[in-house]
Amino acid sequence: KKAIEDNGGKVGSSISSKTDYVIAGDNMGPSKLEKANQLKIAIISELDFKQMIDV
Repeated sequence: KKAIEDNGGKVGSSISSKTDYVIAGDNMGPSKLEKANQLKIAIISELDFKQMIDV
């Protein structure tokens, strides 16, 4: 969460059309996955996110 906010992002508990990325953790529920797919939102891993921000 801190890394996201430190890089200008916002952490949300729900997925909407305003969401740019979903960081998929081990416990991502099927409804959130389905919602992200319906809205064509990129789903990335924690590792992908860390590489994006060069951590």
